[in-house]
Amino acid sequence: MNAVMETGAGVAQLGCLAQAIEAACMGPAGDVPTAVAQALRRYGGAPGLLKAEHRIGTAAGYARHLLYADAKGRFSVVALVWLPGQYSPVHAHYTWCAYRVVEGALQEERYRWNAQAGRAEPVETMVRTAGDTVCGHPGREQIHRLGNGGVEPAISIHVYGIDADRVATHVNWLAAVS
Repeated sequence: MNAVMETGAGVAQLGCLAQAIEAACMGPAGDVPTAVAQALRRYGGAPGLLKAEHRIGTAAGYARHLLYADAKGRFSVVALVWLPGQYSPVHAHYTWCAYRVVEGALQEERYRWNAQAGRAEPVETMVRTAGDTVCGHPGREQIHRLGNGGVEPAISIHVYGIDADRVATHVNWLAAVS
């Protein structure tokens, strides 16, 4: 059974998003992240998608709120709430992923893997604002750090190619940084 944690108009919007992601998962594996990003562009900013409890942050670190868990374990849709000053660690992903900023702005620091040194090296910093959508394949080719460098909370919706029970433990590969 699919876990949908929405009511009213949000159910319809989340259902459309989930169906589009399911369709993306049926395509060639190399195309999945881009197709999921397209689904997020189309449905990820819809009014009513997030309930009040999906907008609650925590001082302990960015908050994760499960929005949808695919019954076949192919993907999970999670809202992340970033209070000012909260950042992820520098990481790559074990799985494909896509995210969309839905409120506020996030800072994305991008890194490249230096295999000889066994460390990630900074490359660039970008500001991602509401509506910006990004995707990536698994592996060390797309190492980054996300965070809220602003003064207002920010919210992003992330889709990971993994079942919901493993979102907190099997998505991020933490990188040593030079």
